Amino acid sequence: MTRAELELTQKMQREFPAGGVVHPNIIKELNDSPGLTARLTAFLQNRGRMQVVSTSGIITPPNGIVLPLTVPVNESRDWNAAVKTAGLSTGRGSVVWKIGDQFPPTVGVVERLEQLWLVNFGKGSRTSSSDAIAWGIGQHLVPASPRSCFAIAEHFSKLHVYLGMDPMAVVSLQKCSFEGRPLVARVWFDGSERSALLVWLWYHWDDDDWFAFVRELDS
Repeated sequence: MTRAELELTQKMQREFPAGGVVHPNIIKELNDSPGLTARLTAFLQNRGRMQVVSTSGIITPPNGIVLPLTVPVNESRDWNAAVKTAGLSTGRGSVVWKIGDQFPPTVGVVERLEQLWLVNFGKGSRTSSSDAIAWGIGQHLVPASPRSCFAIAEHFSKLHVYLGMDPMAVVSLQKCSFEGRPLVARVWFDGSERSALLVWLWYHWDDDDWFAFVRELDS
């Protein structure tokens, strides 16, 4: 970590109150330093711990962003418990509660740190699910599980604040279905609210959507 990053991190620790409101001067410093913003964001998302992450061989989409982060994921967690923790604002009538049988808990596994890659296809983009998956295949990445996306929302609840993108969504492109419709899960960040939702698989995604991927062998 550079001295500039360390000093800015220390300043944030002093001035970032429990309520989650960042001092305007810090926001200005971040906005004036795009390179520093990207590195500091990765540092914050890793809970302030230094960790070397290899992105060797991963090619960023034109005008897009690839963001590596490490998240504690528990694939043995009860589906409804994972949904509830990730999407505190999820309505009781949401279909997302009804498809847990399609993602049963993995028996015998424990929570582990999982290396994820979030990809965004850039400002003004309109991306199909098939194009996002094809990009992942080219990088030897496959869609992360819904529980991985839920874990991102749980452990990095201010992700949209750190990225300066509100609202935004984190999407798992692993397919499920309800009443014959192919669907995928996403977590929607909007101010202080987070909701777990199901969206039509063949939806054309906007530039506020981030797709979660893992390495092929980790899937």
